[in-house]
Amino acid sequence: MSLWQIREDAFDPKKLNSQETVFTIGNGYFGTRGAFEEGYSEAEPATLIEGVFDNIPIGKEELANAPDWLSIKLFVNGERFRLDRGKILAYERILDMQTGVLTRTVRWESPTGIAIKLKIERFASLADPHIALIRYAVTSEGQDANLELWATLNTAVGNYEVLHFEPVDQSHVGDTLHWLQTETRHSKVQLVQTMSFATQRQDFHKAILDSDIAPSFHLKGRLAAGDTLTTEKLVVMYTSRDGGEPRATAIERHLALLNEVTSEEAGSLYDRLLARSVEAWQDYWRASDIIIEGDDEAQCAVRYSIYQLRISAPVGDKRYSIAAKGLTGFGYHGHIFHDTEIFMLPFFIYTHPQVARDLLLYRYNLLPGARAKAASNGYEGAQYPWESTLDGNEATPEAIIHPESGEIIPVLNGHIELHITSSIAYAFWRYWHVTGDDEFMRDYGAEVLLNTAAFWASRAEQHPEHNDYEINGVIGPDEWHEHVNNNAFTNAMGRWNIQAGLDALAWIKKTAPRKGQELTQRLRLDEQHLQHWQDVVARMRIPRDTQTGLLEQFDGFFKLEPLDQSKYKDRTTSYQAILGMQGVQGHQIIKQADVLMLLTVLNSHFDLATKRANWDYYYPITDHNYGSSLTPALHTILACEVGDIEAAYQLFMKGALVDLQNLRGNSPEGIHDACAGAVWQAVVFGFAGLRLDEDGPSTHPSWPDNWTRLAFNFFHAGKPISIDLHRPAS
Repeated sequence: MSLWQIREDAFDPKKLNSQETVFTIGNGYFGTRGAFEEGYSEAEPATLIEGVFDNIPIGKEELANAPDWLSIKLFVNGERFRLDRGKILAYERILDMQTGVLTRTVRWESPTGIAIKLKIERFASLADPHIALIRYAVTSEGQDANLELWATLNTAVGNYEVLHFEPVDQSHVGDTLHWLQTETRHSKVQLVQTMSFATQRQDFHKAILDSDIAPSFHLKGRLAAGDTLTTEKLVVMYTSRDGGEPRATAIERHLALLNEVTSEEAGSLYDRLLARSVEAWQDYWRASDIIIEGDDEAQCAVRYSIYQLRISAPVGDKRYSIAAKGLTGFGYHGHIFHDTEIFMLPFFIYTHPQVARDLLLYRYNLLPGARAKAASNGYEGAQYPWESTLDGNEATPEAIIHPESGEIIPVLNGHIELHITSSIAYAFWRYWHVTGDDEFMRDYGAEVLLNTAAFWASRAEQHPEHNDYEINGVIGPDEWHEHVNNNAFTNAMGRWNIQAGLDALAWIKKTAPRKGQELTQRLRLDEQHLQHWQDVVARMRIPRDTQTGLLEQFDGFFKLEPLDQSKYKDRTTSYQAILGMQGVQGHQIIKQADVLMLLTVLNSHFDLATKRANWDYYYPITDHNYGSSLTPALHTILACEVGDIEAAYQLFMKGALVDLQNLRGNSPEGIHDACAGAVWQAVVFGFAGLRLDEDGPSTHPSWPDNWTRLAFNFFHAGKPISIDLHRPAS
C-alpha cells in the first residue's frame, strides 16, 4: 500500500456518503466533500466555508453549505455519464495526502457501447485558500464520440433539506468568466464564486449560459477514437467576511490568474497553481509528518489524521476555530467544543505554534460572551459555552428531535457541562508551557486564566458540615451520567484552573507589574477573593478511595449496578441506544474517558500506582466501540504508561481507522477531527512517551512489537527538535 495515499478500488453505492467524507479536500478556509462531479440523488455534496453560519429551524446556527462548485455533467453521444448506468470497466480513486490532490480514474462503457476513459483531478489550493480547481480529461477508447460537457455552479444544495444560500445576482465577463453572488438567508453573509472552464482545443464550441440557479459553461464537440479532451475548471470564492467587496475581489483575482497563462512561461494554469499548492503542502509536512516503519497501515492512517487537522484549521483567522467535524460534513453544525483544546490543539502547539496561538485568540476574543454567561448564571468570571460559533454566546441547542420517534429531547449540556471552561484555560497554560511565549501570556493568557479561575471559585459550594468545596449538578466528560455531584474530572480541573490563575497572577505581577495591577483592578481581585481561591484549592472535594487509589467518577458511582456486558457481545450500537438514557445512567458503563482522561491531562499529578489502579477499573467499563470516538486513541497514552501495549495498539487503531473504515457508522456526518488530534497524541505522548519537565523534553518509548522506527518533529521554546527512535536489534 502507498504510505501517502488513501485509495478506493471499487465504486460501492452503499458507501457513497461515508466516502464523500473520507475524500474531502480543503485548506482551512473551505472544505469540499468528495462528492462526484456528475451528481447523484443520494449524494451529500458540500462546500463549507469557515465562519459562514446561518440560522436553522431548531437549534441556533450552522455552517451553511455553499453552492456546489464541483458540478460537471458529461454526455457521450447523448447518454449521460453516471456510474449507476452503463458498465464500469475500471475504477480507482486516490487522495494523495502529500499534495492534497484527489484523483479519480474511470473506464466506462455507455449503455450503447461507447467506451471512454475519465481522469478527474481536483484540489483546494493550500497556497491561496480562495482557489479550487478541477482538471477533467475524457479519452474516447474505441470509436469517435460526440461529447457535451456542462460545468456549473449549482445553488440547489443545502444542509440536508435546509437551503441557506439564495441567489442575489449573476453575470459573466465576456465568454471567459462566470460570477455568481449569493447570500445566506438570515445572517446575510455574501458569497461570490467565479468560474472559468477552458480547453486548449479549438474544435470544441464553448457557450456561456446565464442562470440564477445554475450558471453554466457548455462545451460541445466530436472526439476521435484514441483522442483526449482536457478541460480545466477554476473557481475563486470570497465572502463578505473577508473584507472588501467580494464580487470585485473575486473577479479581479480570477482574471489575474487567467492572465498569468498568457503573460508568463508556458504551462497550464492548473499545473502552475498546483505547483504552488504542493509547495505549501511540502512545508506543512516538513513540520508535521510522523514516520512509522514496520506498520504501513498505521503509517498511512496517522498521516491521514495529520492531513485532516490541516484542512480543518482556519489558518490566520482568529475569529473561528476548528469545529468537531472540521469542514467535512454537517455533524454538530460546525460548532466548536472542548474537542479543539483537549484533543486537537496539542498537535498545533507542538508543530505549528502560530496556528495554535490564533486558535487560542479565538477563545480570548469570546471572553465577553463567556463573562456574560457566567453573570447570567449568577457566577463571577468567565464561563465558556459548551458549543461556540462566532459571538461567544451559547450555541448548544435546547432540544433535539429524535431521528426515529420524532420526540423532542431536552439537551442539558449547554447548562451543566462545565468542564470546557477549565479545558480552555488548560490549553492557554499548555501553549505557554511548551512555547515559552511570555508576551502571549501577558497580553491574553493571564486574563483567560484569571477569569476562568474566578468562575470556578464562585461555582464551588462549601458543604455545611465537612467544609469541603463541591461542584454539584453537572455533566462530566462521560455524558451518559447527568446531574452528578463532584465529578472527578470537573472538580480536579476546576481546582487546577484556580491554582493556575493564582500562579499566573503572581507571575504577571512580577514580570509586568502594570498589567498585573490593571487585571487585578478590572477583575476586582482583592485579598478576600484571592484568599477564597486558595481555600477552594485546598478544600476541593475529589472523590477518592484512599485504600485502593481509585478515583470515584462522581459521588455514588461505585454504588451503581455493574453492567453485564457479555449479554450484549453481538451489539452493533451504543449501550445508550440499547438501554436508553435512564438505563446507562443507572449502571457503571461509560461513554468516554472521564477519570482516565483526568489522569492523562494532568498526567504529572498522579503516580503510576494510581494510574494502574484506575486503568484496571475504568478501562473495562468504557464503551470503546460505540461510545465516544474521543476515547480510544486518548486511552492509548495511559495504556502505554501502565504497560498494556496490546490494548494501547488496539485502541490506537480504532481511533486511527474510525473514518477510513467508518467504524461507528456515522462518518457521513463528517470526520472525527478530535479523534485525528488524539491519534497524533497517542503516537507522540503514548508510543514515543514524550514528556516535558524542568529539564526539557524526554522520551520514554513503549512500542508495538512490529514498529522498528518512529520519528517526528516538534518545537519547544521556539526551537525545532527532531526525534528519531529506532528499535534496538534483538
